[in-house]
Amino acid sequence: MHIVRTRIYIDGYNFYYGCLKNTAYKWLDLVSLFEDHLIPRSAISSSTLHPEAGIKFYTAEISSKAAEDPSSVNDQRSYHAALTSHSQGAVKIVKGSYAIDKVDSRKVEYTETQEEKEPKDCSKVKVWKLEEKQSDVNIALDAIFDAFCDHSLEHIVFVTNDTDIAPALVKIRELNTLAIRPQIKIGLVIPSKERYGPRRANKSLSQLADWTIQFISDDELKSAQMPCRVTGGKKSAFRPISWFQHHQEVAEIMEILCAKEACGSLPKAWRWLSEEKPIVDGLPELESDPSTMLHSIEGLQAVRVHAEAYARYMKEKHG
Repeated sequence: MHIVRTRIYIDGYNFYYGCLKNTAYKWLDLVSLFEDHLIPRSAISSSTLHPEAGIKFYTAEISSKAAEDPSSVNDQRSYHAALTSHSQGAVKIVKGSYAIDKVDSRKVEYTETQEEKEPKDCSKVKVWKLEEKQSDVNIALDAIFDAFCDHSLEHIVFVTNDTDIAPALVKIRELNTLAIRPQIKIGLVIPSKERYGPRRANKSLSQLADWTIQFISDDELKSAQMPCRVTGGKKSAFRPISWFQHHQEVAEIMEILCAKEACGSLPKAWRWLSEEKPIVDGLPELESDPSTMLHSIEGLQAVRVHAEAYARYMKEKHG
């Protein structure tokens, strides 16, 4: 069986707002998501990721000026560090930038009978406009450049629903007609959550692709999560507490472990959570290391009992 060499180009902004916002699945292992779930249900199931940056992830660093959550900047940096270390070179992060400008825009206004006015009849107000820059251009340029220069690349997958990328698909199809290199198959993944119904693929994109996946399921996202503590690089990266479904319960456990008489710091607390615990009379038996049990109420309750017992033990030991 011929194994098709594949590279995936992800529009991070489109992916986040289409699939991940307001979910507990943001600590996503992109390699697992595509290798174990999405590519197997595509039309080119017998494929393998390109050995050099099989996934290119296009994003921009969140601006502290616009972040609604003050921890967002550090949370994103933790994710990027974890993704880079965990993928061991399979994921390349390509960063654009955010533009924050003040612009005049039409305010939505109504007549005395509460009918919506046309935009031309509405007054202007000054608003902040936040716009991610460069990602669309970077995706298009990289995909076309790779297609021309790397003749071992046989399968290109775009993860977006943004029609700005359509010209890149057109050029790759034109390249196929020239027959100067092996044919390239084009795949399209629409970053959409299944539970809200498939997000309709833009026709200008799906008609240019050889196959289209209309949505990514919650089960696929849930099954493709990185370990809560990712080692590698200069220091470990940790899953942000606010990214857990039951983040309040996780925060309470971390407060217990970070206390001076227990672990004393967040990195040491995560190290404790990442190690399997011995069976101790009077404590719930943990089937695996505690960090894997922080996603359910039952698991959190069992881990908290161990954390409290450990804190008491350390306090008595050094008291």
